[in-house]
Amino acid sequence: MPAANPKVNIERLEPETVAAPLLVRTPFRIIGSGFGEGMDVYVATKEDGTGRVNVEVLPDDSATTTDKVWPVIALPALGAKPTDTTKQPPDPPLWVVIELNGQKSAIQKLLIV
Repeated sequence: MPAANPKVNIERLEPETVAAPLLVRTPFRIIGSGFGEGMDVYVATKEDGTGRVNVEVLPDDSATTTDKVWPVIALPALGAKPTDTTKQPPDPPLWVVIELNGQKSAIQKLLIV
């Protein structure tokens, strides 16, 4: 018998790494399982979802969503700090985090450029 509330899980993003310029709407897809209405999708500096970053993540209403594919649009605000990949060591990618029904999943694959 299937679980009433399947565990939310991010497997990957498409594209694999999202490069989101400041003030530009950047579409990408979250691939995984257990997705549904009421999800909170955001960007953070830590895997546990703390350190929220000034990047708005909006549902892409022009695309079809399922419990396994969730199209979204990242929109970094003007004050968001770009990810510096040129220094040594480079800044790590940011975490895309989903929270739904008390469950959380994250993947470290977003750069602000």
